[in-house]
Amino acid sequence: MKKSGKKQNKIIVLCALLCLTATGCSSTGLAQESTFESSFENTQEEPVDIYVSSASGVVKRVDKEAQTITICELNQREEKTLSYDGATVLTDKYGGPLTVDQLIPGSIVTLAYNSNMEKMGSLQISPDSWNYGDIQKFSMNTGNRTITVGQEEYHLSDRLLVFSGQEEILPEQVISQDVISMQGIGQEVLSIRVDRGHGYLELKNEEYFVGGWIEIGQTVISQVSPEMLFSVPEGSYQVRLTTDLLEESREVEIRRDEITTLDLGDIEKPVPESGQVTFDITPESASVYVDNNLINQLYTLKLPVGMHQLTVSASGYDTVSQFFDVTGEEPLKLQLNLPKSKSSVSDNDISWASDKKESATITIQTPDGAEVYEDNLYKGYAPVTYTKTAGTHVLTFRKSGYVTKSYSIEVADDNENVVYSFPDLEPESSSTVSGNSISGNTAKTQSTVSGNSVSGNSVSGNSVSAE
Repeated sequence: MKKSGKKQNKIIVLCALLCLTATGCSSTGLAQESTFESSFENTQEEPVDIYVSSASGVVKRVDKEAQTITICELNQREEKTLSYDGATVLTDKYGGPLTVDQLIPGSIVTLAYNSNMEKMGSLQISPDSWNYGDIQKFSMNTGNRTITVGQEEYHLSDRLLVFSGQEEILPEQVISQDVISMQGIGQEVLSIRVDRGHGYLELKNEEYFVGGWIEIGQTVISQVSPEMLFSVPEGSYQVRLTTDLLEESREVEIRRDEITTLDLGDIEKPVPESGQVTFDITPESASVYVDNNLINQLYTLKLPVGMHQLTVSASGYDTVSQFFDVTGEEPLKLQLNLPKSKSSVSDNDISWASDKKESATITIQTPDGAEVYEDNLYKGYAPVTYTKTAGTHVLTFRKSGYVTKSYSIEVADDNENVVYSFPDLEPESSSTVSGNSISGNTAKTQSTVSGNSVSGNSVSGNSVSAE
């Protein structure tokens, strides 16, 4: 029995040793497995950034259908078109989220892209850029490449891009009536957008209102002349026309780059009671009498309808008396050169040297065949020459079948003849709209357009030669 008990004790000790051995082996195995897995994880490759190229530029086009964005690089001065997708990261200048719809032509951006794939990885509005909007009063001089807003003057970049809607236009096609926004870095303007452009208003059957006045809202107040074409900011307006005998108001809608025609042919003309008379008398020192009343020939005279007597006299000249009829239907101009009296000194006895210099002129050479308007007044068909007036003027060119365009010019007060040449007008596309015709208070859209571009604020030295 004793031997049996000892044998059982040995068996128990042996089992304990086996359990300890088995436990030790198991712990070692787990440790080895954990070490292997950790080693495997450490051999995994890090993600590779494929968008290693970078650039800064101005957005020129955003094509949402093709999912591409075109920029003009600031440093390379090259145009680059890159694709984008749902993985492309778009952010504003502060790092916040940005949508494609918020990205407009003229935005200054920095981006990362893959040059081989021509694909964009990320795009951000440049943190160094600024954006000023709703600029209604400004002065732009493209000759000096400056724009003044308030008291601040900015430099127009040599890489400046200008947009009206989605269309790129020339800087000279921005006029002072437009409302703009601009973006830049420092004192340099890199892009300008026309946020509120302008269209055109023409009058049809306006003969009765010639010499009267037109008010287009609070924007335009002008005396009516034949064949005028008004540049008007886009929007809705009440047009008010007045003469001595009539006042007429109409509602018009001016759309960007379109011509609206206001037809006044349905107005019943009242019988005039008076008419306007102007005088052109030589010599200027002559005494002028109308119905025995002394008048100043430099001023327009308003007279009742009917016959009147004109008497003109001057020292050394024969006195002339004649009758004239005032109908009131249109202004009357009376011209008269007094004959010298026989007792006066003959032209051969005294010679007069005139030091009066002829007025300087402006010549518009191109676009050839286009109607030329200066500050809404018709000047003729290009090429055309007319008297030069110093200051800022808006030139508008119109031609049937072509897009109407306007430019702003700065004319120096130097008594020198000047010649301007402007780009040819662009043919109207089949998708353009001709303008609106308004008769009475009803507006209707026609099938063709004249009026596509907008005009400049200052042209200084743009295809100009002095004679």
